[in-house]
Amino acid sequence: MARQRSSLPTTLTGGPFLVRDALGEGLSRSRLRGGDLTRPFRGARLPAGSDGLIERCRAYAQHRALDFAFSHTTAALFLGVPLPLGLDPAMHVSVPAPGRAPEIAGFVGHKLTDWATVEREGLPITTPAQTWIDLAPLLPLRELVVAGDHLVAERAALCTREELAHRIAASAGRRGIARARRALDRVRPGSESPGETRLRLLLIDAGLPMPDLNREIRDGDVFVARVDLAYPTAKVALEYEGDIHRVDRDVWRKDLRRRERLADLGWRMVRVSGDDIAHPAELLTRVRRLLQE
Repeated sequence: MARQRSSLPTTLTGGPFLVRDALGEGLSRSRLRGGDLTRPFRGARLPAGSDGLIERCRAYAQHRALDFAFSHTTAALFLGVPLPLGLDPAMHVSVPAPGRAPEIAGFVGHKLTDWATVEREGLPITTPAQTWIDLAPLLPLRELVVAGDHLVAERAALCTREELAHRIAASAGRRGIARARRALDRVRPGSESPGETRLRLLLIDAGLPMPDLNREIRDGDVFVARVDLAYPTAKVALEYEGDIHRVDRDVWRKDLRRRERLADLGWRMVRVSGDDIAHPAELLTRVRRLLQE
């Protein structure tokens, strides 16, 4: 008969804990290898099934209480920045220079000369502008613009284009800084989703005019719609539609009413999906034709 696993002390059941604390509570090393615990890094344990971003970061915060901040893609996740799939899953931690960068398996350590942090979920992370600069060597140009648009979005801005520009000026010589300069030229307040940003960049890269972002359309003084991208002179609007527009019946009905009201005002609505952005030839041909008409 298998031996019954001993219960953890209540002081260790609320989240991550350090091995040294568990040993101090009387637990054996064999108990700390139990299947109900996971090891985010050497010297720390987490309850199995709770090895997510925040819990792993909390474990690290117990390991190093002062003078650190989560950075790069880790800080970006705390800020809700949309990141492409396939990035290195390692956690990123920065310390103020000239301190020693952390060397822990599963974590990538960095040193920062200009030290400033903000707090998310009770944990320190690099500022939004610094996080964007740190992403520059890790992301393709278009995805760096997507990240920048998210940070400067008008409805819930986390920083401004001016703050991004200031960080670029203060980071001369860093890896990826040339890409950050090119990206900043294309970052615009007003985009409200990664799909909208990618659609705008697709149009511009194809040589089409810069559209208005999230343009309000009115019938006299009456609000009719707010469209993702618009060419007001040609009365052409483009809407990027995620899955919610397809699977949510109320959203679908609302979209139908909006399209009918816009059509009554002479607007042509182009509905765009992720497939259109991945294979854009037909979409671009249609938009060019509508603008010429």
